[in-house]
Amino acid sequence: MKTIYRKLLFLVLLLPLCAVAQNKVEGTVLDIVSGQPIPGVNIKIEGSAVGTSTDFDGKFQLTNVKPTDVLNISYMGYGTKKITVGSQNAITIKLEEDSNQLKEVVVQVGYGSVKKKDATGAVSKVSADKLMQGALIDPIQGLQGKAAGVTITKQGGDPNQGFNVKIRGAAGFAAGGNPLYVVDGIRGVDPTTIAPEDIVSYDILKDAASTAIYGADGANGVVFITTKKGKDGKTTIEFNSYLAIDNVANKLDLLSASEYRDYTVANGIASSDLGGSTDWQDEILQTGLTKNYNFAISGGTEKSTYRASVTNTSFEGVIKNSEKDRTTAKINVTQKGFNDKLTVDMGVSVTLEKNKFVNYGEDGKDQVLFQAYQRRPTDPVYNAGGSLLEVGGVNSYFNPLHPLNNIQNDRDAKFINSNLGFDLEIVKGLNARVGLSYIREDWEKTYFAPSYKYTYVAGDLPTSIYDGYGNREYNNKEQSMVETTLTYKKTFSDVHNVTVLGGYSYRDTGYDGFKAQGNNPISNLIGSDNLVNFENLQLGDNTSFKSSRKDIGYFARAMYDYNSKYYVAGIIRRDGSSVFGDNNQWGVFPSVQVAWNIAKEGFVANNVSAINNLKLRASWGISGNSNIPVDAKDLKVSPEVTVDAAGNPITNFTYKNNGNPDLKWDENTEINVGLDFGLFNDRITGSVEYYKKTISDMLIANTNVPIETNFSNTTFINGGEMENKGIEATLNAKVIDGGDFTWSTTLVYTQNKQNVLALGNDKYNYSYLDVNFITGPGLIGVSTQRMQAGYELGTFYGYEYAGFSSGKWLIKDNNGQTKYLSDATTDDKKIIGEALPDFEMGWSNYLKYKNWDMSMSFRAVVGNDIYNATNQVFGNPLQIGTRNVNHEALILDTAGVTESPSQSLSYFIEDGSFVKLDNVNIGYNFPSPIFLKNVSKIRLYTSVNNIFTLTNYGGIDPEVNFSGGKDNKEIYFGTDKFNIYPKTRTFTVGLNIIF
Repeated sequence: MKTIYRKLLFLVLLLPLCAVAQNKVEGTVLDIVSGQPIPGVNIKIEGSAVGTSTDFDGKFQLTNVKPTDVLNISYMGYGTKKITVGSQNAITIKLEEDSNQLKEVVVQVGYGSVKKKDATGAVSKVSADKLMQGALIDPIQGLQGKAAGVTITKQGGDPNQGFNVKIRGAAGFAAGGNPLYVVDGIRGVDPTTIAPEDIVSYDILKDAASTAIYGADGANGVVFITTKKGKDGKTTIEFNSYLAIDNVANKLDLLSASEYRDYTVANGIASSDLGGSTDWQDEILQTGLTKNYNFAISGGTEKSTYRASVTNTSFEGVIKNSEKDRTTAKINVTQKGFNDKLTVDMGVSVTLEKNKFVNYGEDGKDQVLFQAYQRRPTDPVYNAGGSLLEVGGVNSYFNPLHPLNNIQNDRDAKFINSNLGFDLEIVKGLNARVGLSYIREDWEKTYFAPSYKYTYVAGDLPTSIYDGYGNREYNNKEQSMVETTLTYKKTFSDVHNVTVLGGYSYRDTGYDGFKAQGNNPISNLIGSDNLVNFENLQLGDNTSFKSSRKDIGYFARAMYDYNSKYYVAGIIRRDGSSVFGDNNQWGVFPSVQVAWNIAKEGFVANNVSAINNLKLRASWGISGNSNIPVDAKDLKVSPEVTVDAAGNPITNFTYKNNGNPDLKWDENTEINVGLDFGLFNDRITGSVEYYKKTISDMLIANTNVPIETNFSNTTFINGGEMENKGIEATLNAKVIDGGDFTWSTTLVYTQNKQNVLALGNDKYNYSYLDVNFITGPGLIGVSTQRMQAGYELGTFYGYEYAGFSSGKWLIKDNNGQTKYLSDATTDDKKIIGEALPDFEMGWSNYLKYKNWDMSMSFRAVVGNDIYNATNQVFGNPLQIGTRNVNHEALILDTAGVTESPSQSLSYFIEDGSFVKLDNVNIGYNFPSPIFLKNVSKIRLYTSVNNIFTLTNYGGIDPEVNFSGGKDNKEIYFGTDKFNIYPKTRTFTVGLNIIF
């Protein structure tokens, strides 16, 4: 018996020792409702830096664990749990969704953030998992159709061209443009320099009361881009890659060789038939290929976190030799100190980009699309000897393969974005921040068109097409900025919440560059690498510039709410800028916002259980606009070379624009009324907005200044007024929520109308502006739109088509009388269409079934007219025999039309409404295999972009630019011309792996 007692005593004494020696714990984290594993859950030992996260199967493992240790288990959207280890070696943890936490969506509001439920302005948030998937030309493409009031368009599929973005319509005339982009607090970043894989979310400020915090930068709206940061815990490695192919979605409907030959022969039309059978579109087009590789590593501790990534994407466009290669490297670091009272954050991003451009934007001899479209299909591509076949005797009629294969048009660009911020908690609730940022954008461009001669009839002397031209160009932009803020937050008596912010901003932006060019190269072999190689150099061929602007801002914001029920906020900003005249360099931009959460009132909370959020908002604010050339206010002189009667060059100095010391900010004054709602515990959420914005003192480059009393006929002035008003709506619904299958959907609706109220000012007044000019065979500078007080923006203005007579076009004048187009006067013109759509919609769906996920995005534009200038040029029956045409030309020729449609005609106005299935993405998340224990996620997906379009429009694609003009600097739109890069359909296969 003594022996047994001794053994028992030994075991009792040994048990605590065993417990103390325990050093390994394994576990699984599950969703309490579905029982599914939750990957990425953070598990930390309280009071230490030791921690880990769950793998794809929800499993984790910790070593060196003591029985007294407490595990802190947390994950976004779920309630936090704490578990004492004790004697457990294997733990199953079930987490429950925290509905309150799920509601705590945070949105950026400028120099700070608020919970979405406390926002008082018109703010939209789109997280990365809701963006369009697959191969994206730039990150903005992923936002298309996802936010109400945000119109994102792009004509064609050029990989070297970005997207046009308008928030609540155009915000000015000459000073129009894209919104302000703020990336991790850095203002003015080019969003194309951010890799889509690095983005966490977009926050979009739409009303002037919200954007007023940025003063003159906020006129076109503000888009915040938040990128990924490191998290404390184990090191995480991510690898993303995809391969995509692009095919032309729709080609121009031109005649084939057999159709062309048969028609000209049958109708006795003279045509030079050289025996070819060529599809010239196929000769310049190819299957595009995109390859993307993204690698990221992140991790850290409670005190210090980091994330670094590198992304390379190469694009081969569907027009041969159009290419882009972009590499982006980015690092974000956060460090805490002084007992967590000081936070230092740093970010650096470097983007290197190489572009190969092709010329396709006009109708000249080196324009690839125009030359391919007009080329007769009966022309062979090559001569018998293998050289390119050229045909003489026709102006501007050249083989498109010459400029495509022989013209060098390259760009080498570099972008640097960097920021350094210090955030210090002085006392509880009082924080000071100093933010420093530096942006540099520079690029070098090389262009060389070799001299080119050909013989088109045997025995003739060579005919020169190109004398040869080359240039080298360099441009640089540097922006240095310092911004300081002081923020005080305090809650009194648990119901009075106050936030007060004050700040100062200083920005110095410099521009410099040079350009050298010449004609007639001695040798085509040297290209533009040595400009001494060119024989013809003139004054003005070598130019350089250097300029700068300085912008200063003082701003303050105060926000108060009573028990998250009643809200009031106010902003005031005073901006100064060197781009304006000495008399008006400063502007003041105030705003006020109020809100009432009706759901907090007893008559709702106690009686209507279905409503958990019902917030009524109203705001008024003013933002400015300073998006004009640095020297717009100055008298500008430039050399100009002309030729005398003997052919000798003469140099004169001409005035390009007059000075204007009274030039000042234009102002965007906006009222906004909104309603946010949440029903059935936020199973259904959304918002409805009404806004009215007036843009006054618009910045305009007036080209109608009397030359008799000025140096030039151009002066930048403040003149005119424009009104934008509309309705926006967003609806989110969790259609099926819980179990193996979930389905959520988002519907956005935008209705925006823009009207011109006035043009000019007291000094320089004019009644209208004819804009949106088109050119081409049979067309010489034809205006298709008119800006005039009382008209909508995008108003098509021309002649009303009334049929044909004796082979001539008939029109109906403003008295209802029919006359020949050739006898018409400008007084006979009238409104013939509207380019602005009645409304736009986006519908996005997100589905999950076990390990499968799927998303699809639809987009619709309804009620807009398109001027089909492509049809006007290539549907001209007078071109049959000399150039290729489309089938419209055959219809008109059969009708006996004998004159060119040389004016703006309603005949070419078409309904541009469409519905597009923009994107479908299907993915499968593989369970982590036994032999890859360190892999927490493997996802294989496939995606298709631009799947189909439902439309009655007869052109290649109805998605014309209906939100802004060339370079986003003008506000004419809605014309489909033949100089649009072909739209593509993209098929993508990709892989995501997280270690």
